[in-house]
Amino acid sequence: MGVKKNTLTREHLARAIKRETGLPINRALEIVDDVFESLVSELCDNGVAKLRLFGTFSTKKKNARIGRNPKSLVEAIIPERIVVKFKVAPTLKKRINSNIHLIS
Repeated sequence: MGVKKNTLTREHLARAIKRETGLPINRALEIVDDVFESLVSELCDNGVAKLRLFGTFSTKKKNARIGRNPKSLVEAIIPERIVVKFKVAPTLKKRINSNIHLIS
């Protein structure tokens, strides 16, 4: 299964950094990796990672529960887990909504 056409990848971000700064692609990839590693570390350490003007990632504990396969109706235990949520910043939401005609 390939990457969808409109998926923003690590390589896309690195190429954008290279284009804007002139840095070598390997250094740009390191920068992208460092940014994501910082986000993950912040989430693991504090449960929250805020990116000003973009949004807030937060973790939430979900308790174990019994679920059901909708096709076969077989019950199964869904284990306790931590999920990551994202809340978009008002500034970004406003910007997206003002450009709604550009989004297909």
